[in-house]
Amino acid sequence: MKLFNKRVYYLYFALFCFIVFCINLTSSYIQYKNFMDIGEQEIIAKVELVYTKTNESNKTYKILRLKTNGFSFYTVPRKNINFKPFDELKLTVINLDVKFIDYLRGVFYMPSNGITPLEQSKTPNLRQKALNFISLQHENDKISSLFMALFLGAAVSKELRDDISHWGMAHLVAISGYHLGVIMGVVFLLLAPVYRYFGARFFPYRSYKFDISVIGFALLCFYFYMIGFVPSFLRAFTMSIFGFILLCRNIKILSFNTLFIVVCFCVALFPSLLFNIGFYFSCAGVFYIFLYLHYFKDKFSILTHSLLLNFYVFLAMEVSVLYFFPLISFQQIAVIPLSYIFILFYPLSFILHLFEYGGICDERLAWFLSFKLSFTNATIPLLAFLGYNLLSLLAIKFKAVMLTLPLLGALCFIIFCIF
Repeated sequence: MKLFNKRVYYLYFALFCFIVFCINLTSSYIQYKNFMDIGEQEIIAKVELVYTKTNESNKTYKILRLKTNGFSFYTVPRKNINFKPFDELKLTVINLDVKFIDYLRGVFYMPSNGITPLEQSKTPNLRQKALNFISLQHENDKISSLFMALFLGAAVSKELRDDISHWGMAHLVAISGYHLGVIMGVVFLLLAPVYRYFGARFFPYRSYKFDISVIGFALLCFYFYMIGFVPSFLRAFTMSIFGFILLCRNIKILSFNTLFIVVCFCVALFPSLLFNIGFYFSCAGVFYIFLYLHYFKDKFSILTHSLLLNFYVFLAMEVSVLYFFPLISFQQIAVIPLSYIFILFYPLSFILHLFEYGGICDERLAWFLSFKLSFTNATIPLLAFLGYNLLSLLAIKFKAVMLTLPLLGALCFIIFCIF
């Protein structure tokens, strides 16, 4: 059964989303105008990242990424103070050159002065307590940053981001549908045997799958509150709830129409997602999964599917990934077996942190992240990127095009890593 039986209903839905999108975009613009009209202003912000940069004159300086209630921004401190992540600062910012599109993205640069560290709040919120709890278990700042990103969606340093890029495992670190699937899988694994035992005796009329799913989504709602606005997880979270509702109504969920509806709905509510790379990759990953299943769903065994699907999505995503992150290396192919290892690593590392043994593997993880094979930077032109996305859409109708996509990804490795 389909959600919309007539094509005109999709048009009505798209029109509804467009109206909601315009309302939210207008609201964002009004906020932007109010922010700009104030001009130079004093704000309180929290340090997300601290890193150094060297200019053409070989002069090294610090850059801070700060977060306020409405946005994040970069600034260069004039004072040589030892800033640390999660420090609270009071500062004066100059917002003369902030454009609306940058404000909408939520991350931009503003000059500042008068930066003054504030005393840490004596009553930190739940997320801050969790971040501190993780941080105290690690002596290595990079590993601490890795787990804070893995569990709570914290920003990662440039050094760690480069290490992650060498392994091609950004989708494993950035909280997304992959993590949601692992969490729901663990919930079912732990609760299903207990529920079925008591359910068979006291409430046999209840569906254990439905009830455990509700419990799982309740936990995910709390988790979503904890990590804040993470675009890739927002897409996965929205799609999973929407899919659950459709499944309860016996409506087909593994379809491009479902993805279209969820993407339109999310962008309508949050226009900034149009400019978010994480949201794009999250949607693209699901699109290529659906594309594979569209043609091969009933062709192979589950084991064969698990192997072929991973290879297909990895290679089909390569052109798009290289457009935004040009680093390419044969080392990145290792992410395919790492994806299977992650299914165990993610819940086990969470349990270790829960019992304050999170730092037990720090040395091995530090070695793993520092390991690097030879690499190069690939340049994908804008027209090639747009053409590839158009080709991906055509693959819905043409199987030959669908099979061509991973070949183009493999061709990138051959061209840039061999020749």
